[in-house]
Amino acid sequence: MNAKVPRFIAALVAGLGTALILYGVFLSDGRPFPYHHRFADAALAFNMIPVELLGGALIGWMVYWLFGGRATQAARSDIQERMVERFAHRRGGQFTLPELETQSPLSPEQARAAVATLSAQGRLSVDGETYRLNA
Repeated sequence: MNAKVPRFIAALVAGLGTALILYGVFLSDGRPFPYHHRFADAALAFNMIPVELLGGALIGWMVYWLFGGRATQAARSDIQERMVERFAHRRGGQFTLPELETQSPLSPEQARAAVATLSAQGRLSVDGETYRLNA
């Protein structure tokens, strides 16, 4: 399933729900039912449909925008590099690549890429199969 489909459905539900709530607010003049000797104002609620739909569209757009911020971002390599450094600190400053690939939340591809970057930057040194943090 495309990642935008659930996001679109959530925005649609929020927008339609907001429009219906606004319809109810205008129908009851903002007062909870049953209000003593007060009748529903269907004409006002009907006349305010453009405002209700505009409010629903605004809330729907906000939900779509808010839920899409993280979904559209690529994975950040600096976070993965910090995860490798933390993993090494927990292991006394050294680790092997198979340990990192199997015992960390990183995928094997992410682990190899982060180790290669840290090694190229001089933050890790290699001794055989063991990687060590440089101070």
